[in-house]
Amino acid sequence: MDDPILTAIAVALSTRAVEGLTDAGREALASLMHLVRRKATGHRELRASLVAEPTSPEGDDRAVELRRALGDAAARDPDFDQELRRRWATFQQATVRADAVTNTVSGQVTGPVVQARDISGGVHVGLPPQQRHQP
Repeated sequence: MDDPILTAIAVALSTRAVEGLTDAGREALASLMHLVRRKATGHRELRASLVAEPTSPEGDDRAVELRRALGDAAARDPDFDQELRRRWATFQQATVRADAVTNTVSGQVTGPVVQARDISGGVHVGLPPQQRHQP
């Protein structure tokens, strides 16, 4: 089964992308990496996938192998799985941009809904002008 959280963790760890992260984001990623490295000391496949160099320019193969090894380690050790997910949630919280927008609609909606952050120009909700006066 494909687990999107493990996939996201594998991509983050395999690309080692820290550019643009806040200090809190870098610390959270380092904590996640520390946990995975500690687990890798007793897990041969995980250790090998962490040190492997990508064989393709995109590095996707490294993330795929790391994802498999993380899944195996998490399946064998529920405590590791739980801590991995907790640290991933901490990383995600630390990397949410202050200017990020979350739109939510709740309740019963019977008409149009517009969700936006920045709008340049006007917004028109309704029938197009050519359809307004047709019987």
